[in-house]
Amino acid sequence: MKDRSTVGLKLARLAAAAAMLTTALVGVGAGPAVAAPDSAQKPTATAAVDDGFTKRTLRNPEVVSALADPDQAIFISAGTLATYGCRSLCDYKDPASFRVFYDDCSNCYYKCADDAVDKLKHQDPVISIMIRYSPRCRTAWAKSNYSANSYIKADSRYLSGSHRTTVTEYVGNYTVMLDDADLQARACVQPSGPYDLYCTGWY
Repeated sequence: MKDRSTVGLKLARLAAAAAMLTTALVGVGAGPAVAAPDSAQKPTATAAVDDGFTKRTLRNPEVVSALADPDQAIFISAGTLATYGCRSLCDYKDPASFRVFYDDCSNCYYKCADDAVDKLKHQDPVISIMIRYSPRCRTAWAKSNYSANSYIKADSRYLSGSHRTTVTEYVGNYTVMLDDADLQARACVQPSGPYDLYCTGWY
């Protein structure tokens, strides 16, 4: 088992590196219009791609455009993603739409829902609720087969048992995702009417 302090330090550095992600528009200025040379610079994005703060300039227009909105996409190198997942960098993101780019091409991304599996499930004749888990992203979220006027939530806690965070959903049938690496998550649902709150165990 890796030393927790070392792993924690690396993850903290990775999170800080990802926070440095910026989109820089270049080649924009005032004055008379002139023909741009073929080599004119286009919009780029600079991403810190690992816990050593190694920087990479991204030039693909679709990648640059996507990274301009941190709620829609993030860039994590393939090696870092394979080692750490996206973990807390994917906290509160939609597993079905949030894109994790691993290279500078328009199709070089994953969605955490792509490899998700059911881990724990509560089933009864009326309703089911489950924890969905992405091994690649190391994130979890709640999903139910029942979305009409129901309350769905995912709880996250530390291994010590203390509460970390909770996310809720009242419209769709799944929540946003939460970091689940060295953490535990559970899913709960409460249909409208005289029903109890149904929860899975902790995963």
